[in-house]
Amino acid sequence: MSTSRKDARKLAEGREGRILIGRIIGAHGVKGTFRVHPLTDYPERFLEMTTLSIEKPGKPPRVLEVESVTHHVGKGQFLMEAAGIDGRDEAESLFGYLVTVASDERVELPEGEYWIDSLIGLDVLDAESGDLLGVIEDVMPTGGNDVYQVRTTGGEAKMIPAISDVVREINVEGGAMRVTLLDGLWD
Repeated sequence: MSTSRKDARKLAEGREGRILIGRIIGAHGVKGTFRVHPLTDYPERFLEMTTLSIEKPGKPPRVLEVESVTHHVGKGQFLMEAAGIDGRDEAESLFGYLVTVASDERVELPEGEYWIDSLIGLDVLDAESGDLLGVIEDVMPTGGNDVYQVRTTGGEAKMIPAISDVVREINVEGGAMRVTLLDGLWD
């Protein structure tokens, strides 16, 4: 099953402002160990977790007390044991649960890096005139640099590369990004 970027963003935002960082993908062995697939750029955070907040649509959220974590490097997964999960059937019952953290538990990013969901909705302003050009509605990783999809004031979807020649300032707290459009960029 594939997940679109918009579906992934809805999952990432979670419910009540929680941030998706992983998904339980099955049991491992017979003693209650379960496998977690990380959905974060910082998977090492799982090694330090003492509790695991999990949720699944239609089920009440749960908090599990983590007893052990092992990084299964070859598969890019974590094998976890939690209090009260004592057998394979209980571990299998966790399949499909999403692992979430509160937004204030996010890994602190280095200067000049931003969480995608903090960029979505920013006003895009012309750096010289201050005129509103549009609003960021998507961020697309391309390998070399991200590309911001902007819904213009005229309703068109336009692209802006996340490069220093174009993006002059990002002010998440102020709700705006200032840009200089290169010749021909939006022609």
